[in-house]
Amino acid sequence: MCGIVGAVNCKNLKSFLLKGLKSLDYRGYDSAGVAYIENDVINMHRVVGRVELLENELSGPINSRIGIGHTRWATHGEPLIKNCHPQKSFHETFTLVHNGVIENYLELKRDLIKKGYAFTSDTDTEVIANVIDKEYENTHDVLLSINNALKIIDGSLAIAMIFKNDKEHLYFAKRKSPLLIGIGTDTNYLASDALPMIKVAHKFIDLSDDQYGYISKDDVKIFKDQKECAYKYTTRNAELLNIDLNGYPHYMLKEIEEIPACMSRLIDNYYDGKEFKFSKEMLKAFKDADTISFIACGTSYHASLIGKYYFEKINKRANVYIASEWAYFPKFESKGKEVFVMVSQSGETADVISCMKLIKKHGNDTLTITNTKGSTLERDATYSCLLYAGVEIAVASTKAYNAQVALLYLLTNAIVENTSSIGLLKNNNIVLKQVISMKKDIKKIANKIKDSSHAFFLGRGLDYYVALEGSLKLKEITYIHSEAFPGGELKHGPLALVEKGTPVFGFITNKCIEAAIRGNFSEVKARKGTVYSFVTKENAKKGDDIVIDDLDVDLAPLAIVMIAQYLAYYTALARNNDIDKPRNLAKSVTVE
Repeated sequence: MCGIVGAVNCKNLKSFLLKGLKSLDYRGYDSAGVAYIENDVINMHRVVGRVELLENELSGPINSRIGIGHTRWATHGEPLIKNCHPQKSFHETFTLVHNGVIENYLELKRDLIKKGYAFTSDTDTEVIANVIDKEYENTHDVLLSINNALKIIDGSLAIAMIFKNDKEHLYFAKRKSPLLIGIGTDTNYLASDALPMIKVAHKFIDLSDDQYGYISKDDVKIFKDQKECAYKYTTRNAELLNIDLNGYPHYMLKEIEEIPACMSRLIDNYYDGKEFKFSKEMLKAFKDADTISFIACGTSYHASLIGKYYFEKINKRANVYIASEWAYFPKFESKGKEVFVMVSQSGETADVISCMKLIKKHGNDTLTITNTKGSTLERDATYSCLLYAGVEIAVASTKAYNAQVALLYLLTNAIVENTSSIGLLKNNNIVLKQVISMKKDIKKIANKIKDSSHAFFLGRGLDYYVALEGSLKLKEITYIHSEAFPGGELKHGPLALVEKGTPVFGFITNKCIEAAIRGNFSEVKARKGTVYSFVTKENAKKGDDIVIDDLDVDLAPLAIVMIAQYLAYYTALARNNDIDKPRNLAKSVTVE
């Protein structure tokens, strides 16, 4: 959600800001804007809509070397020009962009109004600008003003800020929301993600909570509570550069078809041909644990449900919690050792980060499973495992989900030293490629359901967990209302919603539930609903819609979910939806 870019002493500032914002498209946004100092005046351009509109607005040259840019996903105030970022302070002393949510902004706003400040927007961002402005009236010191502002502002923030009297320094502050510094040659950068800086910065500085400071062309100063902080440099994987569509019409389709390669990369990174390559210390922590508790959101939550199954199969007690709930109602096991597994594609999911802080205070070991090296969750965890899935641009996650499931499969088998699992995972890739070859058949089903207003997914056991993810994919990008149920729950309420033509998708990958789930299909057909069945060969019957080769039951979710991913993609395509950037959603959910 929301993206920040900024640079100081940047020779081609306009190009950097626009390209940087475009590279953050995948995060989701509804407006965009930039600000820069030119001829000692802060110029600001803002649009409601895509960065391309902003590019049209900035048709002429920019004679400036310091500037900031932002893509906004509305939280406070509708997507209107007045609410777009950047926002200026009342005296126009400060212009800033902001990611995050200020929890006490109304209280602060009321106090500032009493002191003579007026507001032009509905945003909490303008409140930050004016809090700093008010502090500056008293201190006449920018850094001290930021420090003082942080003490009275509650909530999450990442800000990049221009001070009207200073063309040499770009100021920043960070709490909960991601922000990092990129070090270039005679130019330094700020961004909420490494992607905008990967071509121009050769090293990075990851900022910690409540740090603030400035960057100049050849210097970086970082403070916390007025004390200067030491910092270390990090790097980012060069594969971040590989974000081309490579001939695909959409990133989602490209990313679905990258899943077999993701599986191979995971094997290469976590198995050396003889033994697993996971941290031995981490494996011991899991072996010694009495309980494994997962914390995740959305797609990562669904992957965690399968992870729970894998851990239970090796005789470990396991829980799965939705992060946004656990953060307010935390639960720790009262007996034995509990290890927490934090699952997040971006590693910056705000709800999961809130949980991580509570867990660290409690003293439990944590493992972060993420696709993003250097992310907040990866840095803060006791242990971390990367997904090596490559950059995922489409908002609806596909290959990252498959990578999460496969990694959890590898991890649990590593704990019990079952190397035969490697062969099963390699064989699974054959079936994944088979699914890719069947996409035209899936597209035909999508064209049949494209005008539906609602749909249902059914499964039992692992198939139910896959049904949850399949349903989420369909609703995310097609905007068709969709729900998933265990097959046995159909007659306990949901059957009332089935009517003539209602599409119901059923998964069958385990022989032990085949008869039971087909009984549920009969219940649907008796109400004139339309059943589409996706099954493995040993469970196939005449009339099944998609039949794939048999594979290990524990790995079946990896193949069956691809069918659901294709179904969602082709249905959205038939409905002419914006597939990679569905409405109201963002790739990295950095606000609670």
